[in-house]
Amino acid sequence: MMRLLYALALGVTLGGLVHIATLFAVPLMAPGSAYDRLAGAAPVGRFAVLPEAGAETLPFRDPSFVVAACRYDLAAGPVAIRASLPSTYGSMSVHNRYGQPFYALTDKAATDGAVEVTILSSDDVAAAEVEEAPEGRPALRIVSPTATGFVLVRLFASGPSARPALRDLAGKASCDREPTRQISP
Repeated sequence: MMRLLYALALGVTLGGLVHIATLFAVPLMAPGSAYDRLAGAAPVGRFAVLPEAGAETLPFRDPSFVVAACRYDLAAGPVAIRASLPSTYGSMSVHNRYGQPFYALTDKAATDGAVEVTILSSDDVAAAEVEEAPEGRPALRIVSPTATGFVLVRLFASGPSARPALRDLAGKASCDREPTRQISP
């Protein structure tokens, strides 16, 4: 009887561990990650306003928001993101290659109605810390856990009539390679 209980407890424990490992592995092994699905919207380094109809690109989107996306690749250096956010509500979120968000800002963090972020790889952090922002304002720098990822800008549309203006505003967001600077020793 004791052996049966021991085998049952061992089986349940092993089954639970396999279940948890499978859940963690699904996003990494799933074909067509969010980064890959956004490839059709725009090339790397350029924002694209996502179409309102259909959930093929990003499923489970809130229909009250206008969404723009930019894929980034840090292989050639840091990427500077700038987006204007309306006073009604707007947010910018930075995601790794697998779609997991690791940083987010709202319109409350905007300076003069815009947010500016520099996304760095862990190798670029030391060089960025030596540099000072030329305007005297501290720069917001984020270290990406992966070399590639994407940024989403979401703008709340209070009604159908607000959508065209918000689509124009989202389309003006920039996702540019940060200019390389020489750092003196």
